[in-house]
Amino acid sequence: PYAPRTAMMMCTAHNQQTNELSPLCTRGLLERVLHEAREGMGVEFCVGAELEFQLFHSKANGSLPQPVDTSTFANTVTLNERDDFISTVYEQLGDQDIPVELIHAESGPGQLELVLSYASNAVQLADDVLFARETITACAKKHDMMALFLPKTSMGTAGNGLHLHISFRDVGSSSDNSFSDSTQSTGISRRGGSFIEGILDHLPSLLSFSLPTNNSFRRVGPGCWTGSALGWSTEDKEVPVRVCVDLIMQKATNVELKLCDATANVYLELAMILAAGLDGMKSGSELRPAVTDATSKPLPKSLQESINLLKKNEYFLSVLGPQLSTAYIAVREAEAQNEKSLEEEVIDAFNR
Repeated sequence: PYAPRTAMMMCTAHNQQTNELSPLCTRGLLERVLHEAREGMGVEFCVGAELEFQLFHSKANGSLPQPVDTSTFANTVTLNERDDFISTVYEQLGDQDIPVELIHAESGPGQLELVLSYASNAVQLADDVLFARETITACAKKHDMMALFLPKTSMGTAGNGLHLHISFRDVGSSSDNSFSDSTQSTGISRRGGSFIEGILDHLPSLLSFSLPTNNSFRRVGPGCWTGSALGWSTEDKEVPVRVCVDLIMQKATNVELKLCDATANVYLELAMILAAGLDGMKSGSELRPAVTDATSKPLPKSLQESINLLKKNEYFLSVLGPQLSTAYIAVREAEAQNEKSLEEEVIDAFNR
């Protein structure tokens, strides 16, 4: 709708001679992981996403780009002053059949969050994330603004994440959510606990997919609502893996991963998150106790540290396959070794 004479579609990449799926196709990898979950483990995943971004004035006037306002948490300034833009985004996403649950103000200057409705088709949800980014970017330009999804635009203000919410159902079950179980002390089913434990087991190297840039790690730390130490808890925004509870039903509904941002390849990121959880399910891993203090093992503090752990993660390397793992590690290491200042990154993102 923002370019009415242009069409865009997502697809998988195949070998032109054999028609086999390309080993480098990350959308195809996500489809394969979902197929293996359904056929091998009898589970189907539901996924939701929360996409954060900041609005900047379109002209920098020879200085650093500036946000459209100086609003803070729970402030109505951005909502009121950017009402036309927000309405346009909402309408144009609807025109593309992308279901939006909510658009609301976030903690940083000119910062908004787009909440995409829970989807039973994880590939479609990943597609919708990309379509939403394209729509937000185009609408912002037409309203004389720039939308930046950079994880960190200033060290003194909140960063931009892409939080992922995940639950699952057993194939053939009458229940639409097999993640919760009120008979368990945690409120989480045994398979749900194993799924979380699989993610925790692989989380240090998983960050190389969900936080794939040097800038990504600038957003992480105590007090940043991302979590920076290994662990999980219920309704705690300071842990990387958060179990969400329905306040009316008083039962666990899904798990949220907070150490994710929009610089990631969402297909690859989601494929590896689900693969990690499935690994825990396959082995019947028992969920460790919830975090109750600050003594948890710290997570990697840099992209290079996480890449080094990925190189040793035989399970992840087998999921990726030799071609994709080699290519991905090479690209991420180049990123890690060519770090720019935060100011340079903001200017680069602004000028793209």
